[in-house]
Formats: sequence, structure tokens, C-alpha cells
Amino acid sequence: MSAVSETLRGLKKAELQTIHQFWLPGESVQYRADELRKRVTAALVRGAGVEERVARLSNSQRRLITAVLAKPKPRAALPELQETLAQSGASRVEVESTLRQLVERGFISRQKKRDGRRSEILEIPQELADHLARVLVVDGDPVSAADVISQKRLPFEIDFEEKNLDDRIEQLDSAVLQKLCCWALQKRGILDLSGDDEVEFMVDAGVGEDDFGSWRSSLEDAGIGTIGSISLHDFGIAIPDPSLVIFQEWIQLRSRSRVQEETAPDKLLEAGVDLFIDLETLALQVEHHPVRLTRSGNFPKRLAEQLRQAMALERLAGHLEGDTVTRVLRVALRLGIIENFAGELQANRERLKAWRNLDYNRKVEVLLQKFLDESAGNRWSFHQESLRSILLDTLRARVQEDWMSLEVLIDYTVSTYLLELEEREVASLLRQRREEDFSRERLQSPFSRLGTDLAYWIVNRLLCLGMCEIGLIDGSLAVFRLTALGREQLGHESDPGECRILVNPDFEIMLITEGVAGMRLELQLARFADRISAERVRRYRATPESMRSGIRSGLNIDEIRKILEDASAHPLPETVAVSIRDWGRDMDWVQVRPAMVFSGLRPDRLKSLCELLSGEKVKYQELSRGEILIAGVALQDVDGLEPGFITKLRDEGWLVRIEKDDALRLRSSGKDSS
Repeated sequence: MSAVSETLRGLKKAELQTIHQFWLPGESVQYRADELRKRVTAALVRGAGVEERVARLSNSQRRLITAVLAKPKPRAALPELQETLAQSGASRVEVESTLRQLVERGFISRQKKRDGRRSEILEIPQELADHLARVLVVDGDPVSAADVISQKRLPFEIDFEEKNLDDRIEQLDSAVLQKLCCWALQKRGILDLSGDDEVEFMVDAGVGEDDFGSWRSSLEDAGIGTIGSISLHDFGIAIPDPSLVIFQEWIQLRSRSRVQEETAPDKLLEAGVDLFIDLETLALQVEHHPVRLTRSGNFPKRLAEQLRQAMALERLAGHLEGDTVTRVLRVALRLGIIENFAGELQANRERLKAWRNLDYNRKVEVLLQKFLDESAGNRWSFHQESLRSILLDTLRARVQEDWMSLEVLIDYTVSTYLLELEEREVASLLRQRREEDFSRERLQSPFSRLGTDLAYWIVNRLLCLGMCEIGLIDGSLAVFRLTALGREQLGHESDPGECRILVNPDFEIMLITEGVAGMRLELQLARFADRISAERVRRYRATPESMRSGIRSGLNIDEIRKILEDASAHPLPETVAVSIRDWGRDMDWVQVRPAMVFSGLRPDRLKSLCELLSGEKVKYQELSRGEILIAGVALQDVDGLEPGFITKLRDEGWLVRIEKDDALRLRSSGKDSS
């Protein structure tokens, strides 16, 4: 009697039907128990489709099987096995769940040990164990599901220099398989064989799933890839079943050599400082006119349209996702310069002031870090944080300023991530996220979304930051390159570039700028002038209203004049200089300054106080009804100290009582009061 039949002898009909269905899919299970046992035994002894069945296993299932196979005989005590698997992070509950699944599929049997301690023995029938040992690497570390998409799957190492991938594909016997491999290369190395186009192609060619076994052997023997049911579920990545996989080392190697793109784009997308201009535009609106949102959480329609027309990023609206105003608002909320109080947007004046005082480069650093850590929203699975990090590391390693293929750059980033799943402990992080907040985190991402969501981040974050430019070829986003700002942020040296302006008598200001210095100058200019053209040479125009906006944002007339004079190679036209001065004078100012009011004074005490203030050279103004006003003096200076004349008053016996309204009320010395 074979070991398999011995194992199956004690199973019930329902259990045999489950195993039969797994190993002999599509065949009827309506047989008597004896017949089912006979048919299942034959399948397991023969090892029918063992490669495909193993390919469907999860990472934890592979580990358990491998741990049993690693024993001198394919059998192990359950406590010993639990201890072994615990070293790889598996809990007892996880081991038990995994074991139950394997028993139901006929891979393992579990038997009570007759030692009085009610312990269990796990065993794989010898015939099946031999087939599994052919498929799984037993010696050394336990097999990881991550290895299924890697050359690590193979019992030999690929010599990548001996023959390139294209040559290997051309030498495959099946023209159909060659075509499918080429399609897989267009999809980052993983092709869904259940897709409509793929199925139609195979049906027309007269092939199907029955050919997968021979194709798998051909691909693996050639060192190209594999085919079948591939699972990265333990790592939070969903791969179509079945799939054709090109080993990710090939994808990484090809993309590294092909990332350089010689083709110049038909059209250039660049955002410059537009996002920062729009943040200031929105902040000014909310700072001086708090906005009540609608019940649906949106801006009132009229205001939304006014803001949209004023937004600099609106010129890229056709290439960015979502509404421009909403996009800028979300950034402002993340910065904390605008806050939402029960549906009313208000400016946080303290944070807004701090933001305005930041150097331009520091503003970029702050926003870049927030974008790197971004995890909320439909676009962001937890994989994206690592992918962004790999992307920036890749760009840091490239010092050239040439165009790069956007698609190939993403291919390299994704393939690098997939090859580092184990190193980055993604499975462990996934389990941790599940325990912390299963409902909030997006823990399973389709493989195809890894690259598309990263591309979305590049366009909607890096481009908007002004760190990169995107080139269009035939209407598609095709090529990518870092700007001077991007290179500087990633640690590369950058040319400061040309930076000057030309101020015309009609108040038009032309910016001839390149590099980070030019971006910094434009951001300053945008605070007090209106943009009228966003071409390579930026054109702005100063108006009384734009000057008013600049002053509301914290500038003064002298600062505005200095910005223009320092950046211009020529003196300002007289008409412009005079108008700036006059505009400053004509603006309706309400200046608020600290003041002190001394009240409740009898005539004699009033005279005495005036003499003391005059002796201290304090300017004051007598008001009616025994009151004195001292303008421009705060109760405390920046160090928390009182003005010297207050101390003098106290030294001479005056009693000073500070009212809640911060006015000062004086009482005479001694027992008298006034």
C-alpha cells in the first residue's frame, strides 16, 4: 500500500471530495468513497499538476510545507513546527489556520501521537513529498512567495550577460508564447492570462490552459520567467490568476539600461511656483473673508469659480486630476495654514505668518515630506510610501539633466520594490497594519496599480511642486526630467541660472529667469503683481489692487520697491516708481498700535503725573475727564518687561492697577484714592 493511500484511508467522503476537487478540477466528485480515494491516490502519486498547485499556495503555506520537507522524513511534531515557524514571525493561530487549509487540500495529514500528551504529528505522504521536493527548494531558507516572481524560483542562477532577454524569447519554440512574453514586457512583467484580449488570442491560436505546464517548463528552462497561479497575497499585492511572469530581475535590468530617452517631447508641462502662488491666493481669501462651505463640503459656486480663474495651476487642469481649488485647499489644510471649523474655513494666522516667512527651498522641503508620507485617499496603498522612496533614491543616483522615459522609470521602481519585498519586511508590515486598523488601511493593491498610482503621484505631486517637468509625445505623458529645483532638493548641484526682470513704463514686468533663484523671484513678484502670461518668459503687471494684495500678505511699499530694484538691471521707470509711492499713500490704512490710557485722576494728581512723564521724556496726550493717552507703547516688551516709566511710577508710590481691557488705572500713594 502506498503512503498516499494509507493517509487517505481514514478520510470521510466529504473530505475526499474536497481533495478531489482541488487536484482534479472539472471532474465529477459524485463517486462512492472508495472510488474517490482511488482517483485521488492516483493523482497524488502521479503528482498531477503539482507545479500549478504549488504556485497557488500562499507564502505561509509554502513555509509550512517546506518546514516539514526539511525533516529527515517528511514528518514533524506540531509543537516543534510551531516553534520553527515562529522564528519567521508566524503566530500559533496563523500556523493552525495554514495547517487546516493544507490538510483540506491533501498536502498534509495530522495524527494524534500516542504518548499520553495528546500532541500531533504532521506528515506528507512520501510519494507526494518527492514531487513537492522537486518544485520547492528545501535546503536552506524556507521558500518565500516573493521568490515566485524572481530568478530565486529556479534551481540555477541566470547568467544575465550570456544572452539577453530578447534573444531568449526569440528562441522559444512556441510563437504564441513569444507573443505573450512581449505583451508581458509591456505590463511590467506580469500578464493576466484571463484577460479578454489574451484569452481571445490564445483561442484563435488553438492553445489554452492545457499548454501552461509545458510553457512553464520552457520559460523556466530558458531563465525567462514562469506561468500559472502566482500569489503575493501575504505581501498585500493581488496578481491575476493565472499569469505569465517575466522574472523581475529582467525588468529591472532592462529598465535600468533603457531609462534614457533621446526623443524630445512635443509639449512641455511645468508648474514652476504655481502651487505656492495658489496657496497664497487661497490664504488671502480665507484670511480676510472666512468661507462657509456648502452642506456637501464644497465652496459656494460663485466663489469657487472666482478662485478657479485666479489659480495659476488652472493652466494644467487638463493634465491634473480633480478640481484645482479643491487640490490647493487640501494642501493648505495639510499645512495647517487654513483650518476647517464646523464647515467654516478660517486662516490660522500664526501658522500662515510662519509659512510666509519660510525660505522658498524650505517651503518645498516641507511640502515634499508631506507628499512622501501621504497615505490617505483612494490612490494610496501602503506600498506607495516605499515606491516613492525608491523613486527618489533612483533620481538621486542620476546626475544628468536629460529626459528620461517616464514609463521605464516607473518599471525600474516597481521591479526594485518587488525584488525587495522580503528585505523591506512588507509581509510583517502588512500584518501590523491589519492589527492596527484594518478598515482604514488599503492593504491589498492590484499589481497594475503599483505603477499607475506612482505615476499619478509624480504628475500630481512632484510636477506641482516644480521639482520636475513632464514631456508629452503624441499627446501622452512620455518623458520626465528634474528641474533645477528638483536636482537641488535631491542633493545635486544646480546652476543658479539667469535671474532678472524688465520693468516697462506701462507697469508690465517681464521675468527672464532660470533655476531656483528665478523661481524664488517669481514667487515674490506674484505676491504684488498679476500674471498675464505663463510662457517661458513670464509676464506680470502691477496694479493698485495687486499692490493691495501684496501688502495684505505682509509686504510693505519699501519692500516691494526693493524687490523690483534689486532684480532689474535698469532703474525703475519714473512713472512706475512714482505710482508705487502714490499707491502706497492712497491705500486705506487702519493701523493698530499698542497704547496706554491713564484714567481716574484728580486734577492735582493729573498735573503730578504729567510732570513725571515729561521728566521721563514720554510723549503723552491729555484727554478729557482726567485721562492721559500714551500711544505706541505696549504693556510689556518682547522680553516681558514693563516700560521704564511704569517702574518709576511704582517707585514713587503710585498704585497701578491693570484692568481687563489692558488700560492702566492709577491710584495715588498712601491711603488717599482718586
